[in-house]
Amino acid sequence: MKTTTEQYTEFILSLRDTVFRLALSITGSQVEAEDVAQDIYEKVWRARDKVLQSAYPRAYVCRMARNLAIDRVRLRRETTQIADGIVEDGNSRAEVANLAEYTRQIIAHLPEKQQVTIHMRDVEGYEIDEIAEVLECDSASVRTNLSRARKSIREQLLKVISYGTE
Repeated sequence: MKTTTEQYTEFILSLRDTVFRLALSITGSQVEAEDVAQDIYEKVWRARDKVLQSAYPRAYVCRMARNLAIDRVRLRRETTQIADGIVEDGNSRAEVANLAEYTRQIIAHLPEKQQVTIHMRDVEGYEIDEIAEVLECDSASVRTNLSRARKSIREQLLKVISYGTE
């Protein structure tokens, strides 16, 4: 039988990349994402018994990472006056070097739950129930957020792709 320390180590190693990518998708900064991940490892260590015994331990840790990353973004916004929104004029198409970058920008401007939902489902491969646990909502809400996020991304991409052809 594994000790709690061994269980923790194995568990954290299996989630290391997921926690980092989730934090990165929310903060947009590699340095901040690394800080969030490190803080999460410490918090999980302190609450290891509770985390490891929860029904969805991966979702529990992702929720912790999501909340901490959001807190970091809010703090940054309060202190640096970030301008919101993507430029919607004809120059925006020339400024965006490629479709992947533009897609990341679109996702970054989605509502928070839609951002997290699409990242966890389409990038990380989480199940709907696990995402519901992270977001503290029901599965139907997750499906709705996922559908709305995909629709919004699709509409924005179609605008860029069809720009000048109509």
